Amino acid sequence: MALGQVAARIEGDVFQGMFFWLEASKLLRPASRVARVVLEYDKAAGVDDVAVQYAAPGIDAGGRRCAADYYQVKYHVDRSSSYSASSFCDPGFIGATRSLLQRFQDARLRLGDAQGWHRLHLVSNWGWAPEDALCPVLRESDEGALPDRFFSAGPRSALGKIRNTWREHLELGEQDFEDFARRLRLGVDRLGRRGLKESLNDRLFSVGLREISSDHAHNPYDSLTQQFLMNGTNEFDPESFRAMCAQQGLFAESAPPVGPPVIGIRSFMRFAERMEDECASFVCVATAFEGRHLRAQREWREAVVPAVKTFLNDPSFRAAEHHLLLECHTSVAFLAGYELDRKSGVEVFPVQKGVRRGLWKPSMTLDGTASDRPGWEVNPHTVSSGAPDVAVAVSVARDVLADVTAFAATIPSIGAIVDVRVVEFGPRAVVDADHAVALADALAEVIRRHRPSPGATVHLFIAAPNGLTFFLGQHRAALGRVQLYEFDFDGAQGGSYTPSLRVPE
Repeated sequence: MALGQVAARIEGDVFQGMFFWLEASKLLRPASRVARVVLEYDKAAGVDDVAVQYAAPGIDAGGRRCAADYYQVKYHVDRSSSYSASSFCDPGFIGATRSLLQRFQDARLRLGDAQGWHRLHLVSNWGWAPEDALCPVLRESDEGALPDRFFSAGPRSALGKIRNTWREHLELGEQDFEDFARRLRLGVDRLGRRGLKESLNDRLFSVGLREISSDHAHNPYDSLTQQFLMNGTNEFDPESFRAMCAQQGLFAESAPPVGPPVIGIRSFMRFAERMEDECASFVCVATAFEGRHLRAQREWREAVVPAVKTFLNDPSFRAAEHHLLLECHTSVAFLAGYELDRKSGVEVFPVQKGVRRGLWKPSMTLDGTASDRPGWEVNPHTVSSGAPDVAVAVSVARDVLADVTAFAATIPSIGAIVDVRVVEFGPRAVVDADHAVALADALAEVIRRHRPSPGATVHLFIAAPNGLTFFLGQHRAALGRVQLYEFDFDGAQGGSYTPSLRVPE
């Protein structure tokens, strides 16, 4: 075998091993629902690289209980090709005698549902062909699940043709095919080796294990993965996994401190994340959405807002400090702060993910001011003299002014736009919790100062970390009547804004 082929095989094994550790480390979380993790699970041949099985009754999979997840991990050393609907029917695409779809269907039949409903995942660093009809409908926010319109689209539509081709390829009836296809999670273009290593180090740290060193060639996790396969110790439950980690000296000298309870709000699913494993309690409103898009506009009022408000009304959240995971839309993060406003007496602090990850608990008092960190640039513009409402365009993660200006032109009641921006956009624009609170305080004052006359509305368009948005929502009394909006990043609904929630109701 040529050197390049050997290197590619080793890289694939390393990638699979890191993914195994990413899932297996959940066994150490006190609140985890993970009951067993298996490396190379023979019973699921075809989608057998990593198996994750959950304690009864399983985890919430967008309104359905899931007993197990089975992963086929495919790592490619280059970007020479990509996935498409047709490649899933082509055995030659994977150099086998059975296509990817056939192998997944074979696994589904072998596994059965005696132990509960399960999902079948493809995890790969290759992307989806941009010209393929499935490309725009597969989203990380729902882990690559096929959307409802894949199943409802007419037979002559692009999605309908793919659906029928797949069904005929598998020789299944419509009902049986839908049961199969609802299980698929096509996690393509998700993580390269560097991204997976960063996610794994975050996970290892969070459960008290040693991180993978960036300045040492030796990686104990890689060698242990190989040993598991060679000696057959490839299956772990929480007790056996903890014992193995202790025996191999994997626990860090100083484990992360055990802090206040973690609670969570989820409005979309994220690849390789399980809020069930991280939170003492949480609320999931993902069933109101398809990906990041609301199924029907009334869901904000009838489903999302009532569920979040009921969850946050728990008296225990006001009795002691809690940390809040916000795997949710910007509007929902704002609503969380609005319901847990500063006058409520709560000590709930957001956990921010991304570049500035960590607990965003300010070191100063909430009424204090930050140091000399960058503030806002504020530029008001009149767009329609005499119109009562005001639009506030908040640019932190990206510059939203052009999109807001174009959208505001479609709302006759908006008479002015207040452009509020940081000096430099991006994931590093907010330095830490103190900076976030100072920005939120200053932004609330900007909104208060430009609030329209009583009865009019502030239209709020915000591109910022959820932690900052949460702190802004806590300024409930200063904000007045606010209409929030969500941006359509993938262009599925016109590539502009859609109204979300309105406060007060």
